[in-house]
Amino acid sequence: MEPEQNNISLLISIDNKVDSLKDQICEISIVQTRIESDLKYHIKRTDLLEGQLNEINEKVEPLHNAKNAMFGIGKIVAFFIGILAGIVAAIKAFI
Repeated sequence: MEPEQNNISLLISIDNKVDSLKDQICEISIVQTRIESDLKYHIKRTDLLEGQLNEINEKVEPLHNAKNAMFGIGKIVAFFIGILAGIVAAIKAFI
């Protein structure tokens, strides 16, 4: 009788572990579903923010181009002022 009782005890233990694993798998499935839902929400939100960022970039681009043009013109003006200053200094040196 003793080995038979051990086998029954072992089977009950295995059955309890299987039930525990089923519960854990169910819980994991629920958590995974929540995570997937959160991920879909964040992807949607990221797409909306990306669209807004593209709109802002389109509006700011002309200002950026104007700033670059002004810096370019400033460099040219500074170059000619430097040449003019050199000419004036050379003329003063000969006078």
